[in-house]
Amino acid sequence: MPRPPLAVGTFGAINILVVGKGRVRAQASFRDFDGRRRSVSRYGRTKAEAERRLRTALRDRGNGVDEGASADSRLATVAAAWLAEVDDSDLAVGTKRLYRFAVQSYVIPGVGQLRLREITVPAVDRLLTAVRKSHGAGASKAARSVLSGILTEAVRRGAIPTNPVREVASRRAHRRPAQGPRALTVEEARQLCERLAADAEAVELDLPDLVEFMLGTGVRIGEACAVRWSAVNLDAATVRIDATLIRAPGRGLEIQEFPKTTAGRRTIALPAFVVDLLERRRAQTPTPQGTLVVFPSPTGRLRDPHNTSSHLRQALDRAGFDWVSSHVFRRTVATRLDEAGLSARQIADHLGHNRPSLTQDVYMGRGLASPEAATALQQSR
Repeated sequence: MPRPPLAVGTFGAINILVVGKGRVRAQASFRDFDGRRRSVSRYGRTKAEAERRLRTALRDRGNGVDEGASADSRLATVAAAWLAEVDDSDLAVGTKRLYRFAVQSYVIPGVGQLRLREITVPAVDRLLTAVRKSHGAGASKAARSVLSGILTEAVRRGAIPTNPVREVASRRAHRRPAQGPRALTVEEARQLCERLAADAEAVELDLPDLVEFMLGTGVRIGEACAVRWSAVNLDAATVRIDATLIRAPGRGLEIQEFPKTTAGRRTIALPAFVVDLLERRRAQTPTPQGTLVVFPSPTGRLRDPHNTSSHLRQALDRAGFDWVSSHVFRRTVATRLDEAGLSARQIADHLGHNRPSLTQDVYMGRGLASPEAATALQQSR
């Protein structure tokens, strides 16, 4: 049976063993501040004395918490503090989960026991190279991001003067030129929708309407699953994107009342074919209480974005579009809007991106419906 997890700075059950006449050992497992469990033992002439000495040692070990304000502090100490701040932040649940996974899976095993003064540019480069070779470029990017956050916290605490992650050269310069992201052509999009509509399994899972909605709006799959009828204004031909659907640890599926990013809170103007789709779905939607989302699961509950992605993957493969994912729908919308001559700011607003630039983010209108976007997407039908 696996040992129960211990919080950092705490210890498990105390075990007493008589090792000889007048010699008793008290032992416990302590989870140290680098995240590792270590055995701590103390001896005494009696059980009570041995346990008293052990508890004193454990108390001193726990009270001697390294606050991460010294160059001799271990990186794992600052990582724990940084993760605590992440947990208390307004970041999305999925983002918090990703950060914690990256810290625990890549950063702590690789450099968690190093002192902050030992986290040099070469040490960071070795870690990221090892993660990239073992887990791929995406994992390396995640490790770099969280390690940079941890070391920024160390700089803030005065433990180190600069963040060495920022000195590590990007590997992009050594890669082959990236191919531009592929989007569906108008004909491919039409063909895909027709094939999904003819796929009995896809229809049973209510995928054709969901795909057409994403191709007409460019929303993320979690945002699409979270759209409620209260956010739809068919008279104005708009939909408000202000939430995403997540699986919260210990609670299951729930609607998170804010989207992935700040810029993700927006109102989208709908092309006519999406308005027609929503009018049809509203006419078919039963009126009993509890029908909240536009795209529920086949059983009428919240639709799990991960399960939906899996079902969509299978349907796309059957349709002969094995290179397509839900993210391709966003690329397709961006491509249509670009081809129609919309500005980068209009496209970013429509998709819920923070860029193209800080000046535009601050001084130009955000979260507003763009009639030009709806027109462009309607003309691509």
